[in-house]
Amino acid sequence: MKSRRWVPAFILWGLAVSGAATGLAQQAPDEMILYNGKIVTVDDHGFTSNLGTVTEAMHVRDGKVLHVGTNAIIRPMAGEGAREIDLGGRTVIPGMILTHEHPWDWTAVTPQILNHVLSQDEVIIRVMEGSPDENLEAFPDALADAVRQARPGQWIYFIFTLGRNYEYALRGNGNFGRGGLVPGVFDVLDGERITKEQLDSMAPENPVLLRDVFISVVMNQKAIEQSREVFPTTDINPFAEGGANVYVSGFPFQTPMRWMFQDVLMRDRPEQLREIERLGLEWWAGYGMTSFASNLYAPSNLRVFRELDERGEMPVRNMWTWNWRPDYFFADPMMMTDLATRTGVGSDYLWNGGGIIAIGGQCTQAQPLPNSRLAADDDQMIAARRRACLYSPGSANAELLYDYIQAGGRFVNLHTVGDEDIDNILNIIVRASRDAGMTDEQIRAKRHGLDHGVMWPRPDQIPVLQQLGILASGDGFEIAQSSPAVFEIYGERAASWVVPKKRLVEAGIHTTLEVDRALPTTDLNIFSGGLAPIITRRAWDGKVYASDQAVDRQTALKIATIWGAYYLLRENALGSLEAGKWADFLVLDRDYLTVPVEEMADTRVLMTVVGGKVIHLVPSLAQEAGMEPAGAMVELGPAGQW
Repeated sequence: MKSRRWVPAFILWGLAVSGAATGLAQQAPDEMILYNGKIVTVDDHGFTSNLGTVTEAMHVRDGKVLHVGTNAIIRPMAGEGAREIDLGGRTVIPGMILTHEHPWDWTAVTPQILNHVLSQDEVIIRVMEGSPDENLEAFPDALADAVRQARPGQWIYFIFTLGRNYEYALRGNGNFGRGGLVPGVFDVLDGERITKEQLDSMAPENPVLLRDVFISVVMNQKAIEQSREVFPTTDINPFAEGGANVYVSGFPFQTPMRWMFQDVLMRDRPEQLREIERLGLEWWAGYGMTSFASNLYAPSNLRVFRELDERGEMPVRNMWTWNWRPDYFFADPMMMTDLATRTGVGSDYLWNGGGIIAIGGQCTQAQPLPNSRLAADDDQMIAARRRACLYSPGSANAELLYDYIQAGGRFVNLHTVGDEDIDNILNIIVRASRDAGMTDEQIRAKRHGLDHGVMWPRPDQIPVLQQLGILASGDGFEIAQSSPAVFEIYGERAASWVVPKKRLVEAGIHTTLEVDRALPTTDLNIFSGGLAPIITRRAWDGKVYASDQAVDRQTALKIATIWGAYYLLRENALGSLEAGKWADFLVLDRDYLTVPVEEMADTRVLMTVVGGKVIHLVPSLAQEAGMEPAGAMVELGPAGQW
C-alpha cells in the first residue's frame, strides 16, 4: 500500500467556505462528453457476473446520462459549450453505494477537516497515532500540554487512531477483532487505562472528550455536565453525573460517540458544523461513494443534512433511516403512522428509507469450540453473546417491531451480528405482515433490509430471506477483521457465516456493500476495505477464510453499485450508467476489470461526479481536462495517493 503524504501548499486553493461551495457550482457544466474511455455501465442487473454494456463514450446533460456508445456516435452529440473530456483509456464505473455508512461519525475524527474549520483558539484538538502502548505512554504529556494551551472552559478533544491499516482495532461490528490474538492490541479507552478521575484531576477547568476512530469514548465530569445540558434524559444520555469511569464500548444503542461531538461540543457552532459535515461528504466522494444509507442517529445530523439539501450543497446522496428507543418514542399511534408512511419521501439527495427499532442482538446458535484460545479468556463474552437477543419473543423491541411492520413500515438498516436474532426478526416480519393481511408480493415489495452480515445468514435462513424479499447489506471490512476470531471461537462452519456473499448471490438476494469504518486516518479505501475482501476473503492474518463465499470482481461491482440502488429504493435512478439515470460515476486510475486482484486495493478515484457535478477531481486529470482540481480530499488531504 502506498504511503500518503500531505498535500503540497501550492495546490491548496479556495479553502474559504464560500469559495468551496461556488467552486463546486462552477465545475458543473450542463453538458459533458467523456470519450476514449472504458465505460462500464452495469446495465445488466441480474444475478450473474455479466456487467452488460462496456463501451467508449458517454453523454451527460442536466445531471443525467443521455447516451452511451462509441466515440463515433457520442462525440458529435456535443452541443455548444459542452465540456469534452478525453479519458485516455481510463475506466469509468457507476458511483459506489454504501448501504451502511456513517460519514458524520468518521468526519468527527478526520483531523484534516477539523483543523481546517476549527482553530485551536476554539477547540484544542490532539491526534494520538501509533500503537496502544505508544498512546498510553504519550497521553499524559499530551494532555498536560493541551491543558496549558487551553483557556478555562475550552473544549479539549483527543482522537486516538487505530493504525494506518486499522491494525490496532480491538473489535468490529460483532466484537470480533485482533484482541486476544495479537499481543499489544488492546482498547486504550477502556475506562481503566485512562480514567475519568485522571481527566478530572489533570483538566479540572476544561471539558475533555477522548474518542478513538471506532466507538470508544472517555470523558471527564465537565464534559458530562455539558452533555446533560443537551440531553438530560437517561433514555438518550446514559451518563450519571459524578459517576464512575465513562467508558462506552460494545454496542449500546445510542452510544455517545454518535452525538458528543456534533450535539454537545459543537452545539454553539452550527455553521461550522455544517461545513465540517459538508467537507466530510466531499471527502467520502473522493473514495468513490456517491450514495449511502444510514441511520442519522444524532438530531444534529438530520438538521445539518436538511440544511445542506435545502441549500443545494449535498455533495452525495443519502437514504436516511429513523432509529428510536422502544421505551421512549412512538407510544402515540400518530407518530407510528407517520414513520411507517414516510418511506421514500424526500429529495433527489436526501430521502427517508424506513427505520429500525434498536440494534440487533449478538446471539448465535453456534457453539464455541472447547479448545479455542479465546474461549478460556472470553467465557463471559461468549455467554453474553448467546443471551443477547434483543428481539426475543415478548421483548419490548419485538412488540414494537410487530406494531411497526403491521402499520406498513419498512424495517431497514438494522445493525445485527447474530443469526439467532435474525430468526426472531424474520418470525416477527412474517407474523405482523400476515396479521396485516399482506400477500407475499406485498411483503417483498417492502424490501426490508438487514445489515453487516456478521454471523448471518446461516444456509437454512436463505429460503426465508428469499420468500420475504429481504435485502442483505454486508460489511466487507468484517471479512478481513472478524474471520480469524470467528474461526478460532466457533470453527469453520461459523466462519462461512461471516458476510457470505456467494451464498446470497446464488439465492438471488440483493446483497450490498458496507465499509463502516473511519478511513481518513488510514491508508485504506473502499476498494481495499470493502471490495477486495469479498473477492479474496483474505483476513488480517494473511489467511483466506470461507473461500467458497468469495465472488468475482464483476459480481463485486454489482454489489457496490446497482444492487445497492435496490436497497436505496432508487434502482430506476442510480446504480448504473443508463440513459435517463442520474450521472453519478467515477473515473479510476486503473482498469477495474483487468488489474491483478492483488493490486485492486490500490485503486484510486481520479474523478467523482454526482448529478453531473464534479465533486472530486485530482490535479493530474484536472490538468489534462483543463479544469480546476476539486474536493475536500484533494484540497485538505493526502496527495500521495494521486
